[in-house]
Amino acid sequence: MNVKELRSGPMLRALTENEWAYFLDCARLSIRSYSKGQVIYLEGTPCHSADFIASGALFVKRHDLEGRTFMIDRFKAGDMIGANLLFSSDPIYPMTVIAESDCSIIQLDKEILIKWCQENDAFLKAYLNEISDKTKVLVKAVKKISTGTLRENLITYFDELREKDLKQSEDTKSYVVVLPMTKKELSERFGVARTSLSRELRRMEEDKLIQVLEDRKVKVYLT
Repeated sequence: MNVKELRSGPMLRALTENEWAYFLDCARLSIRSYSKGQVIYLEGTPCHSADFIASGALFVKRHDLEGRTFMIDRFKAGDMIGANLLFSSDPIYPMTVIAESDCSIIQLDKEILIKWCQENDAFLKAYLNEISDKTKVLVKAVKKISTGTLRENLITYFDELREKDLKQSEDTKSYVVVLPMTKKELSERFGVARTSLSRELRRMEEDKLIQVLEDRKVKVYLT
């Protein structure tokens, strides 16, 4: 368990030293390990704890009635899942959580969170911010699924990656992004077959909108 990386998250960073020591004691008792590809929570599973990712990474995915898979988001060490569900009137996972790699998770029950929220204003603010951010992630995921063509969604996604990259040049004609996932994972992000994604990328290249480079890089031409 990388304690330094774990405490880099805004919520755990807000803990007092005594609270942090208590958290580590809980970690020793409640840490769970999962292998790559293992299902952590199935859609419909009750949420009984807030889970901090101690190591590794995981996916949150949604499967519809037509058999399509949508990748909603991915989380890494230091992130937390369950924050926006735990205090719901119907606290169940609406999506499936899967280990992207070997990972370990620390489960913290709601009574401890309530105590920290009551006694630590900084933790309360960080917790509320976490809930708000998770809601925004879900809203964005629904918009991706329900609106826009695949091409429009891809361009929007490339723009989002560009905004996150502080090293981007000021070139006004094009920019290069590095995809943080495989084509299979990218197709799941938009709920399409991998063949459909590959076909659309080829068409975008033919239309001089992008150029697919090596090492998951994509050059995007500005219009």
